[in-house]
Amino acid sequence: MKQLEAEVAVAGFQALYAIPGRVSVDNTGTAKSVRIDTTAIDATLSARAVPKLDPTAYLTAAFTLPGETPLLPGTAMLYRDGVFMGQGHLPMLSPGEEAKLGFGADDLIKVKRVEVRRQTGEEGLISTSNVDERAYDITVRSLHDFTIPVTVLDQMPFSVREEIKVAELPGMTPPTSRDFEKKRGVRAWTFDLEPDSEKVLKHGYKVTWPEGFQVGMTFN
Repeated sequence: MKQLEAEVAVAGFQALYAIPGRVSVDNTGTAKSVRIDTTAIDATLSARAVPKLDPTAYLTAAFTLPGETPLLPGTAMLYRDGVFMGQGHLPMLSPGEEAKLGFGADDLIKVKRVEVRRQTGEEGLISTSNVDERAYDITVRSLHDFTIPVTVLDQMPFSVREEIKVAELPGMTPPTSRDFEKKRGVRAWTFDLEPDSEKVLKHGYKVTWPEGFQVGMTFN
């Protein structure tokens, strides 16, 4: 038996949904749900991690709404491999508009951030400057049996004073984005991770300021 769905009529700036047949609605105030439409949409999976804060990678599904009618806003029930993962919310979407839904932690992607260098001191011959260097190795390993796009985020200090210089250490992995989503100091590395493989990102910086200059910094 096939459940009846709405017949959609698109007219200008509105879409009219007409469900054929009759539906009984009692007088108890109980909501009655009816199916409006069923649409199969191809989604693109990706994972994102911020290992400085949390070693967990989180799975995201992005899709573009097809067809000629908008998708009404509301709660979305999220299932992953047939298992209920929770609820999400979708805004009003127009045809051709992209949306993203989070599907929780991806246990098949392992992320580790290790500090490999920490050096503080002074440098200079004629004038002396204070120096603070930090370097990290970020290892991302996939246990999936398919290729998945991964984005890793980390922090790069930035200065609002001319006397304080911040530079990337030589030999580091160039980021894909230096101010991710217009957030100053946020570095992003985006890459395709092959099945059962790992990638090591090298991230490091050097902060220099004049001797006797008071600088307040917080490093983790």
